Amino acid sequence: MEYGSGEFLDWMNRERGTFPVRNWQMGFFKKAYEKAKEEGREHIGIDPPYFWAPKYRAGRRPCPLCNKPCSQYVKVESKKWGTFMVDGPEYETLYSFGGVLEIDDFETVAYLNYLADQYGLDTISAGVTIAWAMEAYERGLLTKEDTDGIELTFGNGEAAVEALRKMAYREGNLGKLLADGVKRASERLGKESWKFAMHVKGMEPPAYDVRGIKGMALAFAVSVRGADHLTAGAYGTELVGRWWKFDGVDRTKGENKGFEIAFHENLMAIYDATGTCKFSRHMYFLEGFPELIEAVTGMNIGEAELMVIGERIMNIARAFNVREGFSRKDDTLPYRIMWEPIPEGVSKGLHVPPWELDRMLDEYYQARGWSRDGIPTKAKLIAIDLPDIAEDIGAGI
Repeated sequence: MEYGSGEFLDWMNRERGTFPVRNWQMGFFKKAYEKAKEEGREHIGIDPPYFWAPKYRAGRRPCPLCNKPCSQYVKVESKKWGTFMVDGPEYETLYSFGGVLEIDDFETVAYLNYLADQYGLDTISAGVTIAWAMEAYERGLLTKEDTDGIELTFGNGEAAVEALRKMAYREGNLGKLLADGVKRASERLGKESWKFAMHVKGMEPPAYDVRGIKGMALAFAVSVRGADHLTAGAYGTELVGRWWKFDGVDRTKGENKGFEIAFHENLMAIYDATGTCKFSRHMYFLEGFPELIEAVTGMNIGEAELMVIGERIMNIARAFNVREGFSRKDDTLPYRIMWEPIPEGVSKGLHVPPWELDRMLDEYYQARGWSRDGIPTKAKLIAIDLPDIAEDIGAGI
């Protein structure tokens, strides 16, 4: 409530080593912490409790009637960027316009956040796309002609601001290259730039280095809309090692993740369907939903039936993707996550090799009652009262 979702940024860096930096080349913001140490500081410049939240906060804009408002509405009076107000930046944006671009200047991160809001761009996708371009530029795969003369290097806030503007307006060579996100950009550029293109099913990933969070790696891979931390919402369970009915969860191991992720997805589908904030999931569990639903709708739905409803939601979503041609081949992860271990920090050496992902996929499909290709079976769909869906996708037994 006091600092917003960015409160655990420092913990993710120093305690878990799973904060993606420099287009996921690292799992903690090494350069920023080195600079802080040189200046006699313990915390980095984008850390809300110790730097920006108390200094810049002008108020709050919480969701209506929220009992644990996390909004941080800030006012920035910057010599470089002028005066502006913006809601946030949230944890994900501190990553996508901060760590993943290797920018440790709060005012620049907040300004990028402000511009993205004005342009109507998602901050996660926009930042990760620019990070890919920065790496391509530093590798020599993009020239100054390709970037319209921009020195597109990591840590260059001015370059990030200009790249964001060009992306929004599809302006120049760079804007046209980046406007459709990482997947399309890497396909257009070629030159093996796909090896550092961070996306799953075309969606750029959020601020969790899943090389060190194996359950979330599986969740990214199987999510129907690509790399998404909220479909399963299992990052808290994984990073802390326990939540609600789960205990002894080891984020560094790939075993026993199939049921864990399937269960989390089913439960989170209930949160989504009822409009319940997922930030309440550490104080509001499945047991509370029957009373909530009865109060709003008058319907008496028990816990077990609710979980079946969540399972139906996930199966319908998966069936839609199957009908559109998706299968096991699409439940994959970026090359960097599978082949490049985290080089330094608490999670040093961790990654998700293809064989480990395959094993997790087998476990997950089994927990779901799907085929080894990740296709919902006719038996499963009929069992959860979705016979029409089975016919629609031509599911076999």
